Amino acid sequence: MASFLGPDGQPLDDAAALLLLATIGTEVHAMAEQDDVVAVVLAPDERQVRVEVTADPPADESEALEGMGAWHVNEQDEAHTVRSGLGLMQFVTPSGIVTVAVEAGDVVVVRGGEHRYRPMTPQAWAMRHSGGPDVALAARETGRQPWPWIAAD
Repeated sequence: MASFLGPDGQPLDDAAALLLLATIGTEVHAMAEQDDVVAVVLAPDERQVRVEVTADPPADESEALEGMGAWHVNEQDEAHTVRSGLGLMQFVTPSGIVTVAVEAGDVVVVRGGEHRYRPMTPQAWAMRHSGGPDVALAARETGRQPWPWIAAD
């Protein structure tokens, strides 16, 4: 199951982290809950896995701050399953930035929350999202200034 750091950079217990994330429509669940979670978040014609991807750690810090590593908001609701590996996600909450270490077996729901992502190891994801079968997952950067990610070692 995912682990969390609070806005002060200190470990945050699961219950407190999930409450903070809920304020922005974000949830983290265990794989055992995947079917129920997907059924609540996505319409029947949106529940299929759209694509399975493997994200590799960025080659350098500038690459880590581009694309998914830049602060962004997705236009669709997401319900993604982590298949393997370790990655970091950061979410902007009213109380500050919450960092989530996601690993195999985590199901991450994002409903419009501002976030960024960095794989720490090669990490495979099964991607599902709203918008009907012909709609691609789209994001817009927020313009929030980046700061360095936590080191991989």
